[in-house]
Amino acid sequence: MENIFWTGYSNKDRYSTIAALQTVVARYADIVDCKLFSDIAVNITIEIEERNINALFNALKDNIGISEFEYLSSISAKERTIYLNVSFAQGSGNLTIETPAVPG
Repeated sequence: MENIFWTGYSNKDRYSTIAALQTVVARYADIVDCKLFSDIAVNITIEIEERNINALFNALKDNIGISEFEYLSSISAKERTIYLNVSFAQGSGNLTIETPAVPG
């Protein structure tokens, strides 16, 4: 089977969007990899049974803007891989993580 590639975007805060995505995906599938690209985007690799793909897509549409998808008409339990790329509108590209001073 071919892999599925979805592209989405969010106008909300990056942290709340990622938390919402984790919750939604956990209902239908498993996240097997996640890569952050500064504060601009996140790539999520999802493994899912083919019969749950349409439900996952509909649930994601309620949380992020997402490109159109041609629905599958399948009842198969066969595993598929979805690559979801989500861009954050509030991202600046200059993510800095401050290290707190450690007394000592």
